Amino acid sequence: FAINNSHDMTRKETPQTEALAWRREINRQHQIALEMAKEYQATEKARRAQIHNDKLSRKDYATVPGDPNEHSTDDHKSVQLLFQPGSRVWLYIERVKPGLVKKLAHRWHGPFRVKRKVEEFAYELELPDKSGYRFYPVVHVSRLKAVNKYCDRPKTRLVQDVTENSRLDFVEELLPEDSWEADHVAGEFEVEAILNDRTPMSTSTDRPVREFEVKWVGYDETTWEPASNLSCGGLLYDYLWKKKSEHIDCKWCKLQTKTNKAAVDDSNVRRISSHL
Repeated sequence: FAINNSHDMTRKETPQTEALAWRREINRQHQIALEMAKEYQATEKARRAQIHNDKLSRKDYATVPGDPNEHSTDDHKSVQLLFQPGSRVWLYIERVKPGLVKKLAHRWHGPFRVKRKVEEFAYELELPDKSGYRFYPVVHVSRLKAVNKYCDRPKTRLVQDVTENSRLDFVEELLPEDSWEADHVAGEFEVEAILNDRTPMSTSTDRPVREFEVKWVGYDETTWEPASNLSCGGLLYDYLWKKKSEHIDCKWCKLQTKTNKAAVDDSNVRRISSHL
């Protein structure tokens, strides 16, 4: 083979020299791009780490007991009491069972008891043998929440002029028998008896509604009302039970009559055959 050593009329260089210069320029640009990418990644990683550390420090600061008279402007920096060994806590677990929606799943598990304090912001929990939980017992304090067994009573007063001396505590057993009267709702009538029922034919696409013939207290005329308009669960239950019993008795009577009729026909056939 032969190497082309002829010089170019414009650059006054051979083709081999131009190829080597082009490759050297490409390598230099590639090296600059790699250095810029590494610098950008390092800067972005440091920024994300700073944001993460700031959030974590706020959570840690919230768990440190401080001066009760000290007021903080940030709500996330509210002072919380540290957990003591033996106290009951809820544990926050991020993972959920496969197939469950993470947004709707229950992620506060427990309660567990604190076994000991490992570090300033880490505690070891007691895991019962039959609890079914399998995780590392040492957890961060940000994943724990104290069990509030006895909630705080409300302190807001609805009436400002009420004092402790004017408050009265009533005992139900000491009240007279006529001190309570049933509240009669306006437009409500008392049902005396349920006489009959029917299921009218529907005139629309809706399902037919079963109606009951009701006898009202103080009225002679009866009306047909659906079960949704009645507030006499006992009378309605007795009526339905009575009708069901009558239906069973009627079926038994028909069966008994049919059996007796078959027996009579059999006896007549035997009597006729004996005469023949």
